[in-house]
Amino acid sequence: MRANPHALLSIALLAGAILSASPSSALETYKIVGVPAGDRLVMREEPQEGGKPTEWAALGNIPGSATSVLGTGRSKEVGKQRWSEVAFNGVTGWVNARFLATADDPIDLKGETFQCAGTEPFWGVTLAPKEGEFSEPDSNSKLTTARVQPATARLFPLLYRLRNEKGQSLRATISHQQWCTDGMSDYDYAFQVLLSDDENFYEGCCFLKR
Repeated sequence: MRANPHALLSIALLAGAILSASPSSALETYKIVGVPAGDRLVMREEPQEGGKPTEWAALGNIPGSATSVLGTGRSKEVGKQRWSEVAFNGVTGWVNARFLATADDPIDLKGETFQCAGTEPFWGVTLAPKEGEFSEPDSNSKLTTARVQPATARLFPLLYRLRNEKGQSLRATISHQQWCTDGMSDYDYAFQVLLSDDENFYEGCCFLKR
């Protein structure tokens, strides 16, 4: 049966729309908005409930014209306003999220390092391009990264193929979420990890080490 060229075109356009609207378009790279020309956005120490921004120490400044501010994927609500942790010019601090908008050219995160953790029981995993580490309360295990593989035709999710010190294989998938919460802290995270070996399956939240 001959395929309808109009149907094929519609499918291609629909696929393109799905890709362009996917979470991979918001991979924690931001531009500054709402700051007057020539002014700067102050990066502050971690905000605390009950305090005022002027009470939190200033750590650095970001020009109002900046277009490549790197987010860690960690944020929190304080006084009904959301604050996001960002890195700029080697300084990491917190800014009011209302001044952040998704950058036009998000950075590929395949070469970045993710710090992830979960609870019940407590565990953690560091995922990086070449190596990582899995930790539990009573042990740590070095991991070797054999491959970091993004989803076909997308920047995200990322699949990590890993081996531990015993030569056992593990797999971890990092995906971008609206919010991932660990149930133990005030933080919301932009990334979720699913980690498995031959016997165990873990789910946790992640942020970028920047």
